[in-house]
Formats: sequence, structure tokens, C-alpha cells
Amino acid sequence: MSRDSTNCSLTILLLFFLLFFSITNYLKFRNIELFLTSSTNSDPSDVVALYQQESIKQLRKNALLTAENDRKILFNASRLTNNQDFYRKVVEEAYCGQKERIGEKGDGGKYVCNPKKVKKDCTLISLGLNNQIGFDKHIYEATGRQCKILGADIVSFTLNKNFLMFRILDMKFYPSSSQFFFCRIETQFQYQQEQPTRDAYEKMNGELFAAKIPNDLTIPQMLEKTERIDVEFLKIDIEKGEFTALEPLIKDYFVCQIFIEIHGLPSDHLRMLQIIAKCIRFRIFNVDENLLCPLCCEYSMINELCMAQFEVVPLAITIPQLNS
Repeated sequence: MSRDSTNCSLTILLLFFLLFFSITNYLKFRNIELFLTSSTNSDPSDVVALYQQESIKQLRKNALLTAENDRKILFNASRLTNNQDFYRKVVEEAYCGQKERIGEKGDGGKYVCNPKKVKKDCTLISLGLNNQIGFDKHIYEATGRQCKILGADIVSFTLNKNFLMFRILDMKFYPSSSQFFFCRIETQFQYQQEQPTRDAYEKMNGELFAAKIPNDLTIPQMLEKTERIDVEFLKIDIEKGEFTALEPLIKDYFVCQIFIEIHGLPSDHLRMLQIIAKCIRFRIFNVDENLLCPLCCEYSMINELCMAQFEVVPLAITIPQLNS
């Protein structure tokens, strides 16, 4: 092949990649544009009035003055193993005056910001049901029954018997006596969610998926299957699955609020918060320690582009930047 032919092929290949990249970005930003221009219950004058309040101005000023020190303190806490101390060091990065506890009073409930301000025909996602759907039913009502709710969880029952004794009676092979031996068995059955869960979702016109997220089903695949293009609220509690499940979603889809339970040591918590903040600028507006799980903490976060919609005031960024 001549040098001219090789150069021509490389040029065509480069143009192809540039075209593909341009189309991908166009579709992504088009989805964001459609979301931001769709109807909402927010009144712009209310947002302006909120920002002009002296108490809010002072709140922002104080947050900015302490931000650098807050980041240093949190980073140092992440290098230790005291989870409770780390949780106390996480400073909220946004102020929501209309926080509402949605779901169970104990484990399973989440703090949501101004749920009545959702857009019409919005999408709600709930991951990690365990047939406990108090949050799902409550958020469906709190958003005016106008949103599509998608739920997913792996549902399984495990029978695990160690050293289960079997007695073999076969005089042909064991003429002297009965023989005994020990074995270890483990059987796992997978099935659909319980009937009350399915009935409740049917009443809400929701859709259920029985799969392990993200191993068997990713969140983007859930959206593709249901023909949804963005997410208003995402509740995620999937026992360390959040470390691999969330990033692909927030890179390619527009998400407004995230309610996530992070599991692990302080370093795990910080890295997950950094990943969320790096993809698209999310800010923490509530931190809720899980008293039943010392290594678990609930974080409520909001996309900066959704702050006006939910009447949220940005404060200072207190999560240290993730170094690539």
C-alpha cells in the first residue's frame, strides 16, 4: 500500500471517530436540554427571593470561608478507620430548606429535597428493594403520582447445610453395615419479588426487575428497556454494588438527585463521593449515619443543574477533588 493510501485511510478513520464523538456528545447534551426545558412546578421568583435572604447570604459566606479547611479535615479523616468520625466531618455542600424524610423511619428511609417540585412524567429508580418498598410507595405519593418508578433487586433464598448426613443402605455394596458420610451442600433459588411487592408496583404503574445490579443488569439497560431518557430521583442501596453501578449511569444520563448508601471504610466512602462529584457536579445536602450498620452511611446529593428547580442554595465544595 502506498504512503498516500495509508494517509488517506488514517484521515478517514480520524474523521469517523470525530463524527462519532460529536454525535455522542450532541445526544448527551440534547437530553440535558430537554430535561431543563421541560415543565416544572418551580417559580423563578421564589428562587430569586431565596437567594436574596440575608440568612442565606451569610450561610454561603461562612461555608466559603471554611471550605478549604473542611476539605483537609475530611481527607485526613478518610485515611483513618473511624467511620463515625468521618461521617461527622462531611460538611453539606448545598442547603435544602424543604428536606423530607421518605420511607421507613429506620433503615431504608432517605432524605429527599422538595419532592413536589419534580417534572411531569419523571423517572424514579429504586435499587435494593428486599421486598421492603416503603420508600417506593412514599416517593410515588410525594411526587404526586405522576412519575414512572422502576425497581430492581436480586431476590434469592439460600439453603445452606454444613455436614449434612446421608445414610446409604445398600447391602450389596456395604454388606457389613450401613455407611455414613458427610457432605456440604448449598442450593440457591432465584425467583420474582414477593406478590405484595409486585401488586404494589402494578398499582403504581411501575416496573420491576429481578436481577443483580450491575452484574446481571445495568441501570442504563433498565432505562433502555423502559424507554426513559433521564432520572429525577435515584435511590441506591445494593450492598457495595454502588462502586461499579453508578458511574456508567451518571456519565451518560441526566440524574437530578441521588440517595445512596455507601458501604466500607472512610477511604471507600470518600472515593465514591469523589467519583460522583467528578462525573457531573453533585453536591451533598444531607448526611445520615446508619445506626444499624457502622460501616454504612446515607448521602443525599443533588445535581447543580437541578438546584433552581428544587430551590436549593449552593454552598461550598467540601469533597476533596479526585486525582485522576
